[in-house]
Amino acid sequence: MDVQATDPATARHHPFSGVVVTTKLHVPTARPGLVERTRLHAILAGGGPRKLTVVEAPAGSGKTTLLAHWQTSEFESRPFAWLSLDEADNDPAQFWTYVVEALRTVEKGIGAETVAVLDGREDNVLELALPALVNELAALDRQLVLVLDDYHAIEDEDVHEQLAWLLDHLPPTLEVALTSRVDPPLRLARLRARGELVHVRAGELRFNVEEADEMLAGLGLELEKPDVEQLQERTEGWAAGLYLAALSLRGRADAREFIDSFTGDDRHLVDYLAGEVLDEQSADVRRFLVRTSVLRRLCAPLCDAVTEGGRSLELLAEIERSNLFLVALDNRREWYRYHHLFGRLLQLELERAEPELAPELHRRASEWFRSEGHVGDAIHHAAAAGDLEAAANLIADNWMSFFNHGRLATVAAWLDALPAKAVETDRRLAVARAWVALDRGRLDEAGHWIATAESVASGELESEVAVLGAVHRFKIGDVGAARAAAERAIALESFSATAASCILGITLHLSGKDAQASTELARAVGLAREEGNQLGAAYALGYQALIDVSAGRIEAAEEAADAALGEGTEPGFAQHFVLTIAHLAQAEVNKARGHAAAAEEHAARALELSRRGAGRLELAAALIALAEARQAGGDVDSARELLAEASELVERCPDPAGLAGTLADATRRFARPRRSRDLSLRDELSDRELAVLRLLSSSLSAREIGNELFVSLNTVKTHTKAIYRKLGAASREDAVERGRELHLI
Repeated sequence: MDVQATDPATARHHPFSGVVVTTKLHVPTARPGLVERTRLHAILAGGGPRKLTVVEAPAGSGKTTLLAHWQTSEFESRPFAWLSLDEADNDPAQFWTYVVEALRTVEKGIGAETVAVLDGREDNVLELALPALVNELAALDRQLVLVLDDYHAIEDEDVHEQLAWLLDHLPPTLEVALTSRVDPPLRLARLRARGELVHVRAGELRFNVEEADEMLAGLGLELEKPDVEQLQERTEGWAAGLYLAALSLRGRADAREFIDSFTGDDRHLVDYLAGEVLDEQSADVRRFLVRTSVLRRLCAPLCDAVTEGGRSLELLAEIERSNLFLVALDNRREWYRYHHLFGRLLQLELERAEPELAPELHRRASEWFRSEGHVGDAIHHAAAAGDLEAAANLIADNWMSFFNHGRLATVAAWLDALPAKAVETDRRLAVARAWVALDRGRLDEAGHWIATAESVASGELESEVAVLGAVHRFKIGDVGAARAAAERAIALESFSATAASCILGITLHLSGKDAQASTELARAVGLAREEGNQLGAAYALGYQALIDVSAGRIEAAEEAADAALGEGTEPGFAQHFVLTIAHLAQAEVNKARGHAAAAEEHAARALELSRRGAGRLELAAALIALAEARQAGGDVDSARELLAEASELVERCPDPAGLAGTLADATRRFARPRRSRDLSLRDELSDRELAVLRLLSSSLSAREIGNELFVSLNTVKTHTKAIYRKLGAASREDAVERGRELHLI
């Protein structure tokens, strides 16, 4: 199913071009000479059921190696799912898609519903995707361990919040283990207090003398115990320091002289040792190491392209045999990465020795990744090369397919990698910015980028900007402007004809022109089905159902609503906000037939879905429908609160068209409860509530009232709801009228 995240009417068929990098799902292969950390494996595998294991220490401490060896230790029998993280995973949809792919390496087929839900709006993760994943995990008949390696690469607050939620709801069939250079923001204190956390820190990872001796011996060094003790002391048991020292010691006639040259506990010894290691390499190997340091992962064909050489396969094998800091990412020895610490030092050497070459190396890497279909890597290297034109073209050609699959954070990160001016002057990128802002509900920001795009738009893109403007104006509740923009898009023969027809049909309906609206909506359904756009078809069918029910065509309305709800069959379809409209129509159908319980159920579902991305008018319509259903059921307080929220939304709409009348009718029908005593409510309202009530009679907005009283907008909203409840009011006007009756204003 092709999902246009902001509005289904704009969905177009763009197959998702994101490539799952399978090397991220492989457990790193152990190098010869590594020490079995038996004492730590016992800690990791022992104890009762727990939810989280954290291995937290600086780079080069052996975190990844420890977990890789843990899964094969004598203490562990559970299967491990592995995910190596990097900066590109700061996208909730991508992060959780990779988590599912990792779990599938040990449990085939798991997470189908989760992935389907992720292929839409990014804010579906907590509400839909993770609950579905938890349910599937809970049904497993064995325990798994999910490793999240290099979790410090994750900085996105949403991902942290989502992982914390998963840990709170984690079934006993799964344990999460992560490595990080810093404490992850995952409510560790609470997990620790419940006995659900094992936390291994840097001090516990340090090699003792016996382990240091074993490591050095495994690398072919036979040292006297005092020498081993001195190395262990001066490296503080730091795995990377010991390993680099071993590489530097190989072939030396006088090991003692080298060891004595260490300067106590100087943590900068790695710079010295790395220099020693590089100096020992042949010119070809040294050149290869330094020039390929720009790569986050490497394979022979990629390295050949970057170095413009033909010996990469041979050199990679030689480097691995030399036990340098090269980590195999798969069992076939095709893909590798440098140890993070060693890679950083190689990059510093490149900056020192050949700074002018770095942009060209990145450019070559970008071209190779683009030819292989790895869009994200191609964009990363183009931006790193300073080739803004190439980066912009890559983004412009690929953002829509990623966006349609819920990768909003990925698209935003690509755009952030470019200078602001480069985005503002490229109409294609301004459109991308506008869609991202619109989908995230940042309507003012979206308006800015639409205006930017309009100022530079021409040709084919002019019609796309017109469609974008129509969707935006509709989202903010400006019916007249949305209709005009949709008509303009149709006149320009927009390739987003489904979107334009949907918006035009909807705005005609809201303007009371139902005959014309039905014609346009029928056109939208046909166009959507031709494109395979199930959500677009469902959206238009839902509005046709509303038109039918308002005209008294109850059976036709039910048929159209059922067709809308049945247009798609994938799990994510039923959870999309566009089905708000079909459920509203079903609520009206059941209301007309006297089925109060069913009407309330559909109205409640409509409100639930509308909060996932519908515009102001659609959210207000759902609130009104549920308010009327609740009032009919005798839940007056709930109905009053719902109507108050709807009133506030409609007030924010520049042109709510017919919905303003719908709200007014609902408000008039709302029976105000009679009081048994005749008294002023002055004592019931607080001083601050009285102050807010008096300003409600002015033309000030809620935000302006807050400014007058030096309180936040949320505080004004809280006081306003209290006023409505105490006065038995359903709207601002109603509250003001009641206040005047009671001489409070």
